[in-house]
Amino acid sequence: MACLVLSLTARGQQPATDVRVDVSSTAAAIDDLFMATWKTENVVAAAPASDAEFLRRLHLDLGGRIPAISDVRDFLADTDPEKRQQAVDRLLDSPAFVRHFTIVWRNALIPQANSEPQLRSLIPGFEAWLWQHLSTNRPYDQIVRDMITTELNPTNAAALASTTSPDAFFVARELKPENLATGTARAFLGVRLDCAQCHDHPFDKWKQSQFWNLAAFYSGFARPDTDDDNPAMAMTMVENTATRSIRIPGSDTLVPARFLNGDEPDWVGTNQTPRAALAEWLVNEQNPWFARMAVNRMWEQFFGRGLVDPVDDFSDNNPPSHPDVLQILAQAFVSSGYDLQHVIRIITATRVYQLSSAQSHPSQTEPQHFARSVLRGLTPEQFFDSLAEAVGFYQPYRSDNPFVIETDSPRARFLELFRDSSESGLEAETTILQALAMMNGEFIGTATSPDDSQTLRAITEFPGMTDDERLETVFLATVSRPPTDKEREKLTEYLKSGSPDSTPGSALSDIFWALLNSSEFLLNH
Repeated sequence: MACLVLSLTARGQQPATDVRVDVSSTAAAIDDLFMATWKTENVVAAAPASDAEFLRRLHLDLGGRIPAISDVRDFLADTDPEKRQQAVDRLLDSPAFVRHFTIVWRNALIPQANSEPQLRSLIPGFEAWLWQHLSTNRPYDQIVRDMITTELNPTNAAALASTTSPDAFFVARELKPENLATGTARAFLGVRLDCAQCHDHPFDKWKQSQFWNLAAFYSGFARPDTDDDNPAMAMTMVENTATRSIRIPGSDTLVPARFLNGDEPDWVGTNQTPRAALAEWLVNEQNPWFARMAVNRMWEQFFGRGLVDPVDDFSDNNPPSHPDVLQILAQAFVSSGYDLQHVIRIITATRVYQLSSAQSHPSQTEPQHFARSVLRGLTPEQFFDSLAEAVGFYQPYRSDNPFVIETDSPRARFLELFRDSSESGLEAETTILQALAMMNGEFIGTATSPDDSQTLRAITEFPGMTDDERLETVFLATVSRPPTDKEREKLTEYLKSGSPDSTPGSALSDIFWALLNSSEFLLNH
């Protein structure tokens, strides 16, 4: 594949023609591989997704929220055969995409910040740094190189909440070489070295010495003595860049910094620091793991599971479900100059991505076949931002750092309540407290009140709108589609008869509340 990085147009313009051709041909090659596999394994693929289903899925996957009513109306009325790819282009050029993928990559690179409350102060500075890179579509290899080689802030790490820096990647792992080795291998290589820290891996090829070889690239870090157990508050970043080896704990064995493929950096005649040497090896196009791991994470983002599943577990005992697809995507990624948006364009252009979630054949039950779009729970951020879009809630941001969420804001309360610790979006579960918040909570109560709801007031006060048009607008605002004929018949009758309390506008309010609490709203399908 010819290198495409020079053919990409400036951000804000349409992709160059040769890029479109490459996207189309690569997507077609991926579809051909899936269709051949389906035929061999007697799998019947689902029907293509309708325009409404596709648009809602795309907005959630790329923008982190459901589409606006006007977006749905315009898309459904558009007759251009290229409108799906045009919708992808518009979203990739939107602030919503940058903000959503800032959260996606933050969750991938510092997952500890979600599960450990004392580390959440690290999020704003790290997100601000990611935003800068993603908003200019900076190549992924450069993002990783900048992160691994960053000049760490020598001040107290608590200041990271107000800075723009990737230092949180190091602070979240307490600057411990063993934690950084594990985090680096998982995040950028898809290799789980954890079990090789204390002994040779019992189920994989990794030796204990290889674990500490990788950890030796971070062996220059030291921490001052402190009684504070909070790493985000107590850590001062100090590094001796002349240190290139590490002693395996509990032994007298000193091992050098060495890459996972067994090679040792050529230190002679170079001024490279250990982290710089590691970064160059990580992003080298000859690295057998780097590009494959990145595109596997992108595939998981759009399908709920990777071609290798779990997403960060590349091993001989866990082969990819579709190795040729993984290889095609990795090659396209490298050829594009590690352009994340190029991979997104390919994935969203495939027939596989554009299948319906409605099951039409028993063979579609196994998710590794990718024969239909699997239902996925929304992330906490997707959920609240979609609610805000549906009900017309304005979310103000702080002017000094827009990534700091006020702790007493509705968004902060929802994110905390709906925080999910499951490793896969396919495994997310709803709790009783979450259900109660949706059914009886103050935010939903206000948002569905005929007097207080921005959306309902706009619909009911719009001059000349019929009951049928009001019903359709409520459906477009919540589930991003018009009602079916059966829904329209039953709910129009309900609007005419009125709700039990006979309050003006309460029947439409009841329908709005029911749609917001429906599984269709709560899932990405």
